[in-house]
Amino acid sequence: MDDKTYLSIAYLGMIFAIAIWTWTIVSRSRTLEQRIIAMEESLNVDSIPIDSIAEVNDTGEE
Repeated sequence: MDDKTYLSIAYLGMIFAIAIWTWTIVSRSRTLEQRIIAMEESLNVDSIPIDSIAEVNDTGEE
Protein backbone atom coordinates (compact mmCIF):
# COMPACT_ATOMS: atom_id res chain seq x y z
CA MET A 1 0.00 0.00 0.00
CA ASP A 2 0.95 3.59 -0.42
CA ASP A 3 2.37 5.65 2.46
CA LYS A 4 -0.62 7.98 2.31
CA THR A 5 -2.94 5.03 2.88
CA TYR A 6 -1.07 4.04 6.02
CA LEU A 7 -1.13 7.64 7.21
CA SER A 8 -4.88 7.92 6.55
CA ILE A 9 -5.56 4.70 8.45
CA ALA A 10 -3.39 5.92 11.34
CA TYR A 11 -5.25 9.24 11.51
CA LEU A 12 -8.64 7.53 11.44
CA GLY A 13 -7.50 5.17 14.19
CA MET A 14 -6.27 8.08 16.28
CA ILE A 15 -9.55 9.97 15.86
CA PHE A 16 -11.48 6.83 16.79
CA ALA A 17 -9.30 6.30 19.87
CA ILE A 18 -9.79 9.91 21.00
CA ALA A 19 -13.56 9.55 20.52
CA ILE A 20 -13.64 6.40 22.67
CA TRP A 21 -11.49 8.08 25.35
CA THR A 22 -13.75 11.16 25.38
CA TRP A 23 -16.88 9.02 25.64
CA THR A 24 -15.36 7.10 28.56
CA ILE A 25 -14.43 10.28 30.44
CA VAL A 26 -17.88 11.83 29.90
CA SER A 27 -19.72 8.69 31.02
CA ARG A 28 -17.52 8.35 34.13
CA SER A 29 -18.13 12.01 34.95
CA ARG A 30 -21.90 11.57 34.67
CA THR A 31 -21.79 8.42 36.81
CA LEU A 32 -19.70 10.16 39.45
CA GLU A 33 -22.05 13.15 39.51
CA GLN A 34 -25.06 10.87 39.95
CA ARG A 35 -23.33 9.02 42.79
CA ILE A 36 -22.49 12.29 44.54
CA ILE A 37 -26.08 13.51 44.21
CA ALA A 38 -27.38 10.20 45.58
CA MET A 39 -24.96 10.38 48.51
CA GLU A 40 -25.99 13.97 49.30
CA GLU A 41 -29.66 12.97 49.22
CA SER A 42 -29.11 9.95 51.46
CA LEU A 43 -27.18 12.05 53.99
CA ASN A 44 -29.69 14.94 53.77
CA VAL A 45 -26.93 17.36 52.80
CA ASP A 46 -27.72 20.51 50.84
CA SER A 47 -25.46 21.26 47.90
CA ILE A 48 -23.29 24.26 48.66
CA PRO A 49 -21.89 26.22 45.72
CA ILE A 50 -18.14 26.34 46.11
CA ASP A 51 -17.40 28.82 43.36
CA SER A 52 -18.16 32.30 44.72
CA ILE A 53 -17.88 33.87 41.26
CA ALA A 54 -20.53 31.55 39.84
CA GLU A 55 -22.76 32.27 42.82
CA VAL A 56 -22.47 36.03 42.23
CA ASN A 57 -23.26 35.60 38.53
CA ASP A 58 -26.31 33.44 39.27
CA THR A 59 -27.84 35.88 41.76
CA GLY A 60 -26.93 39.00 39.80
CA GLU A 61 -25.34 40.66 42.83
CA GLU A 62 -21.84 42.10 42.93
